[in-house]
Amino acid sequence: MSIEAMLTDILARLPLRTIARFKTVCKTWKTTIESPYFRRLFVSAHRNSSSSWSLLLCGTKEIIGFHGCETWDLPKSPAYFIPPSLKHSSFGYFSYAASSSGLVLISDSSYSDESYCYVGNPVLKQWIRIPPAPSYSIVLGLVTRVDEDGVVSSFKVIRLASVQSMNNDLACIWRVFIYSSEIGIWSFKEIYCPHQIRNMYYITLNGTAYFGWVSVYGVLVAHDFYSESNEFRVVKLPDYQSDKKGLRRFLTMSGGFIMYVTAFYQTEDDVLKIWRLNDDDESWKLLWVIKLPSISVYVPMAMHPFDIGTVYLCSHHDRHLVSCNLRTLNYTILKDGYQDCFIDQSVCDSFVNGLSDPRSSSYLWNGVSVKFLPLVLPRWIGSVPCPPQAEMIDTVSLLSYMTSTDRTMKRKNRNDNDF
Repeated sequence: MSIEAMLTDILARLPLRTIARFKTVCKTWKTTIESPYFRRLFVSAHRNSSSSWSLLLCGTKEIIGFHGCETWDLPKSPAYFIPPSLKHSSFGYFSYAASSSGLVLISDSSYSDESYCYVGNPVLKQWIRIPPAPSYSIVLGLVTRVDEDGVVSSFKVIRLASVQSMNNDLACIWRVFIYSSEIGIWSFKEIYCPHQIRNMYYITLNGTAYFGWVSVYGVLVAHDFYSESNEFRVVKLPDYQSDKKGLRRFLTMSGGFIMYVTAFYQTEDDVLKIWRLNDDDESWKLLWVIKLPSISVYVPMAMHPFDIGTVYLCSHHDRHLVSCNLRTLNYTILKDGYQDCFIDQSVCDSFVNGLSDPRSSSYLWNGVSVKFLPLVLPRWIGSVPCPPQAEMIDTVSLLSYMTSTDRTMKRKNRNDNDF
């Protein structure tokens, strides 16, 4: 093996944070690191390594974050790199809206026909300015496509123009604008849904958005925004029983699959079941059935985004967060700072305060929750896909523009109120 090949092999075993520094050493190293061969070598070497990720309550408040993982070796979790002003709505008109495959969508909520939004990678500090949609609409979300190495190849921003009810409010038609990073323009689409979508929180996977809270219990609705289809797909949930007391359901993702999790709370044994949605997007496979410890009421929140054998729970009584190894049934109480783990106890308390005791005789909940949304970094350091004729800016420029826009809008509102 040549010295160059040995050096390349050594570099590929380092974390991305270190590799990014080596790109500035010389042109030869930069060329080597940016080559498709090196990328494939790195992904192969780190295939069994975890990546940094955060779990966000309702998409804005980080409750759990993991950093220092072998793939990236970051000093903080991914959500840390989103400017605090955007996570907590300090700007009057700009805020975090969605994430997908490590990209983050920042929306302008000024309700103006000229409102921009931004898609970027907060860790790399790269942002793309998305032009206004052709007419008034609100930001709905972000979907992405990734290649075989897990690198983001393209993204789409979805804006909702209107919702028309049909069939005596049983069905609806969504009218949406879709911005594609591949062509850099907006397109218009009407999408028919046989049910009403009651809640806009969703889980996204490889271009498809899955909505769990619809007007008919026992189903999900999903749409692939990269497809030519003009209809939402209806996916039946497994083992669904309506009006069953003591049952909590939620939707999440893990290992590249959509996961459906139920927790059945009884007077003695609480039972956790986990299903995986198969590749046909219609059938489910039951992966796990376990009994939860009876010392507390454990409410499932999410699964590890890379490991389908790990689920995260919140104790309803003690308010601590727990990770459960489903293979060994070992439980670990998570603490802030433990093994590069970040915990925001105040977010955990806020979540528990909004819950009823699932063991209560009056507890009845037929819906499917999509409260906890993962922010997961990709397994490679690829740049944000840049649409034709679009400008890429850094985080400093993004915040500067938002500050200027916020001041302008406040001044305009004051002037309008004077008349």
